[in-house]
Amino acid sequence: MIISVHIPKCGGISFQHVLRGIYGNRRVWLNYGIIFDQADAQSRRHLVPAGARCLHGHFLSDAFDRTVPDGELVTWLRHPVDRVVSNYYHFLRHPDPQNPCCRELWARGLCLQKFCELPEMQNEMTRYLAGKPLHAFKFVGIMERFPESLRVFASHFGVSAPFVPPRENVNPHRAGEHYEIPDWLHTHIEALNQADLGVYDAAVAELDRAIVRTPRPWFAPAPLRRAGLAGAHASLAGSRALSLSR
Repeated sequence: MIISVHIPKCGGISFQHVLRGIYGNRRVWLNYGIIFDQADAQSRRHLVPAGARCLHGHFLSDAFDRTVPDGELVTWLRHPVDRVVSNYYHFLRHPDPQNPCCRELWARGLCLQKFCELPEMQNEMTRYLAGKPLHAFKFVGIMERFPESLRVFASHFGVSAPFVPPRENVNPHRAGEHYEIPDWLHTHIEALNQADLGVYDAAVAELDRAIVRTPRPWFAPAPLRRAGLAGAHASLAGSRALSLSR
């Protein structure tokens, strides 16, 4: 069984649609607000559908260690500055009264700097990894490199994934690949998220190695190969552009 850890603002909604497209809606159990840690998993294990092929949602990476000991962990990471800035604007667009950081944002009218300084917003990716090293995961995707990551995922699990990834939960006001913030604030947020930055850099390096090991023929589905090399290159460029905002 695939245990897919959706770290907030790391492309998990887009990946959810990929999983449902591969395994079917009935075999992907969406775990949002149900099971978050090992204690929840023990007391609510009966809520996991018997036929589930994949568990996907917001929960700690070790949540199912005891109840699904043979589960195959997967997750996605994002540059920590973009992740926390995206979280800020997401809460502004979609207030979540159940989230304490969102409540504090709205109650105190926090600016981006003060929001990023909330302890809960610092090193959130590391917190979701729950002490597990990257090699404990069968797959770690990089959100900024969604199409390449999907290629690696498909190879690891022996499945076909979409050549053009879906775009979901997008900030409609972001113009480019990264959020444009002052250099001093970018440096400040990085300083607050050194653990996340370290694990992100390590995951990017591992993705580079995995791409070299992954067979190239998978990357272009049959219709693209029939269309010729030029058509494949054009589609690849489009897929990369689509992957930029999540």
